[in-house]
Amino acid sequence: MLISMTGYGRAEGQKDDHTYLVEVRSVNNRFIEINTRLPKAHMDLEQPLKKLIKSYCSRGSITLSISMVNSNENTGEWEVKPNIPLATQYVTALNQIRDSLKLEGKIDLKSMVGIRDIVKIEPLAVDPANHELILNIATEALISLQKMKKEEGINLQKDLEQRIDAIESHAAEIESCQPEVVKEYQNKLKERIKSLNEGMEPDETRIAQETALLADRCDITEEITRLRSHLNQFRNFFNTNEPIGRKLEFITQEINREVNTTGSKSSDIKISNRVIEIKSELEKIREQVQNIE
Repeated sequence: MLISMTGYGRAEGQKDDHTYLVEVRSVNNRFIEINTRLPKAHMDLEQPLKKLIKSYCSRGSITLSISMVNSNENTGEWEVKPNIPLATQYVTALNQIRDSLKLEGKIDLKSMVGIRDIVKIEPLAVDPANHELILNIATEALISLQKMKKEEGINLQKDLEQRIDAIESHAAEIESCQPEVVKEYQNKLKERIKSLNEGMEPDETRIAQETALLADRCDITEEITRLRSHLNQFRNFFNTNEPIGRKLEFITQEINREVNTTGSKSSDIKISNRVIEIKSELEKIREQVQNIE
């Protein structure tokens, strides 16, 4: 079964006054790249979450984000606290300045508002037991992500199967053209020699030798055999349950190599057209394979 690297998963859960939403997005990447966006109160979950993601995903660029909402305060990340000890020191110092310099006025709240650090904004203190809840929600989101990736993988497999079948059909046509190419060359060679010898019949033995040399140089039996073998390997990977994206990329390169060799061995227009069609299919396969985990 093919698994796409592209997908989205989402899950949420609640405990006490806190609601947690976990979202996971994945796009294609040659390797695995993980990014996490976590509330400040749960930054220590970064490594456990990355480990969890790797247990579900082997390739791709994956972003996991967690948002936290407190039903009473509308935000789950921060809380505002007064810095009473510091404010007390400020009030004492300001009163001393006023008394020492015999100034008028009194110290009130308006006087304190602009003073730095007397109000602290800190990450919300959260029960560590909520970490297990968050990991469970993240697991649900990853299961949802995998479900979408598998569904997309089914569509990718259908498309690739059609393209592999098309390549095999073109290869069969190329193989069937080979005897005609040799025969056509033989006839052209006869006509060419005849015209050069002013209508005299050419030496059949020499023509047979030249034809045999051409047939040997243009023989694509090995290329077609290897091409079919690679196509069968490609199909067999559809039935495995392991990540196969890189293997399919390698097999695609091998198919392309055989097709290039086949094209270079023949100048026949029919074969050249079939080679072009195969290379067109291969280009589309190469694009699709880059999305497979």
